[in-house]
Amino acid sequence: MVFNIFKRYCFSINMAKVKLVIFDLDGTLNNSAQTIKYCFRRTGEYYGKYDISEERLDTGLTGPFDVNISKVLGLKPEQVGEAIRKYSVHFEETSPVMSKLFPGSTETILYLKEHGCKIGLATMMVESYAVAILRNYGILDLFDSVHGTTEDFRYRKEDLIRFCLIDTGLNAEDAIMVGDGLDDHRAAKVAGTRFVAALYGFGLDKEYCIENDIPGISDVSELKDLINQLS
Repeated sequence: MVFNIFKRYCFSINMAKVKLVIFDLDGTLNNSAQTIKYCFRRTGEYYGKYDISEERLDTGLTGPFDVNISKVLGLKPEQVGEAIRKYSVHFEETSPVMSKLFPGSTETILYLKEHGCKIGLATMMVESYAVAILRNYGILDLFDSVHGTTEDFRYRKEDLIRFCLIDTGLNAEDAIMVGDGLDDHRAAKVAGTRFVAALYGFGLDKEYCIENDIPGISDVSELKDLINQLS
């Protein structure tokens, strides 16, 4: 189990009790890789791009979406807004069908709440979409705070983390951010929270955890054991 491999890194984190767990959505709670890739491909067709490689699509699975869509589709700055609107139409149609919660996500959230943790969501997905996805999974009511970005992408990930802290009345040292991307880790450092890498997601691996002295989990359910160690 990956938790055992990274046990000494878990203990290097401040041992203060964890009062708030803030999750990323895509690649952390929600397995949406096929949805995202499908929507990139369909959007790309509008711009005459029919041969986007898997490797290129993979680069768009984590991080700020406006940056990703420009990078994956090779768009000019003036095309990004239009492309996002076209992508959104495909996403609304396909996400309920093609995306699924990672096994153990609901059970882990319930466990954390039963053990006194508040639950937050900080995602670079547009907030209304994130809320709809959680509602579709039947888990929206389990969250004490849900924040996504706006359609004009005015917020960064660290802003969303801070909004979760404000909603719950907690300090950064009370919280852990769980995410699968470089931007998740960067934002947690900026916001001052602790961080756990979701290694089963789209962007981080064991080597990154070792290099950055952070704990990693290979399954969302492992978060229960990790939180017990930190609390």
